[in-house]
Amino acid sequence: MTPPEPAFLPEDSTFVSFDGAHLGLTVWPAEGTAQPEHVVIGLHGMNDYANAFHMAAPYWAGQGVTTYAYDQRGFGRSPKRGLWPEEEVMRQDLRTAAALARKAHPDATITVVGISMGGSVAISAFGSDNPPDADRLIASGPGLRGWGAMNFLYRASLWASTHTRPGWIVRPPERFVRIEPSDNIEMLRRTWEDSLMLRDNRIDQVYGLVSLMETAHQRVASLSPNLPVLLSYGANDYVVPPKGVKRTAKELPDHVRTVYYENGYHMLTRDLQAETVHADYLAFMVNPAGDLPSHAPEWPFR
Repeated sequence: MTPPEPAFLPEDSTFVSFDGAHLGLTVWPAEGTAQPEHVVIGLHGMNDYANAFHMAAPYWAGQGVTTYAYDQRGFGRSPKRGLWPEEEVMRQDLRTAAALARKAHPDATITVVGISMGGSVAISAFGSDNPPDADRLIASGPGLRGWGAMNFLYRASLWASTHTRPGWIVRPPERFVRIEPSDNIEMLRRTWEDSLMLRDNRIDQVYGLVSLMETAHQRVASLSPNLPVLLSYGANDYVVPPKGVKRTAKELPDHVRTVYYENGYHMLTRDLQAETVHADYLAFMVNPAGDLPSHAPEWPFR
């Protein structure tokens, strides 16, 4: 049976991808125009879904930007929730979304904004031999904690657990692990109460995520010099520790820009200072060579 043609179906909150899979889709149309000059494709992070853009996208919409954010496979409203998809399938979904955005908005500048895991997907796709058809890449608090950033004991235990008990559900004890991904406590409360969020993971999901982050690290040096890239990181990011980011920073091509938010956490687009980040990302979309409004510094460990 021939799969249906790829399509954005906003009225059904659906993104039909390359193989006919129906992924969840949320669209924030640009205000005041049906022909936006800028379009964003939003990729959420681990355990999240398109709602990760619920603060950034309305801000951008008010500035004439349309955002298409979809639920990656295994997350939110998309198929096989709670199961890790193949890496290349995730990248092909992004290529398909970019092609659809280009078809719908042929004269617009298209920016991929990847948050955390979404940043890993985007970097690994743009660093491949078949990059998405987009004009900018912004990786917000990108997942850069691959195998090479972990100690031997953790690598060995994760490998062994995945290959013997792939369906094992892991839940870090709250009394031992208290990592705050943001200083926006009210937002965190609403997020944790959202039924579309994943609250725990199979061990093979964790393994798949680490492998994806390693691929992103390995491919970052292959990002095209013709692609404007901005990588952001918060000084208070305890979800993606500095060790992995420092490791990848050494491999960044000269043309890749970085920005370091002294008051930022992992969820930069949803922190209390989120509008500062939204404005910086918008400025980069419009003029990737220009100054960012915040005048925040580059990564100190680059």
